[in-house]
Amino acid sequence: MRQHRICLFIGLILMAASGYKLKQSVDFIRSSEQVRGTVTSLVKDNDDTYSPVFTIDTKTDGQIVYHHLAGSSPSAWDVGEGADFLYKEGSPDSITMMSYFWLFGWSIVLMAIALPLLILSAGYFLLRPLLTI
Repeated sequence: MRQHRICLFIGLILMAASGYKLKQSVDFIRSSEQVRGTVTSLVKDNDDTYSPVFTIDTKTDGQIVYHHLAGSSPSAWDVGEGADFLYKEGSPDSITMMSYFWLFGWSIVLMAIALPLLILSAGYFLLRPLLTI
């Protein structure tokens, strides 16, 4: 019984964290500006993967160079290829690639862990009276 309470508590905390991250992402999307970036080079990482380097022209902050965190082998990007980005004006460090994973990844991961914990522990508490008969 104690383990189910712990699972319920952890599930609630993770669900709250997921909701918080989701709200942060939605607020960022609403308050940011959409810009277009172009791959200007490919950087070979230590593990023989290639990461794209984007050059992004903004209205107020000039040109931003963005080193994408994900790499692949062979490269998923070609020089000259473009992508959409979001960023807050005056804060070039806030730039994020406009894709579902980069915007909502942590929210989804936290929710994917929280939901099974909540369903199992809530199911235990709901079915417990039937099991003791």
